[in-house]
Amino acid sequence: MAEKPKRRAGVLAAMLVLVLLFLAGFQLLHMRARLASAQAEQAALAERVARQEQENRSLEAALDRAEDPEYLQQLARDQLGMVTPGQRDFYDVSN
Repeated sequence: MAEKPKRRAGVLAAMLVLVLLFLAGFQLLHMRARLASAQAEQAALAERVARQEQENRSLEAALDRAEDPEYLQQLARDQLGMVTPGQRDFYDVSN
């Protein structure tokens, strides 16, 4: 009769180990999914940083040209629709 409790304890220990292995595997899969998500977010943020750096370089170049009269005239023509005195501006209305 001494073998029955010993055998039952062995089965319970084996079941406990299996449950723990299952939980560890589940946690591993969950962490792997979180890692993939974090890597995707990192890639998106790196792309966003690169775009922002490019925009900063463009703005710095515009600031460097801010004192150039030709550049200012071009901005006035393109963005404000201004013309110099005596200049005639023609618009294509056939579209």
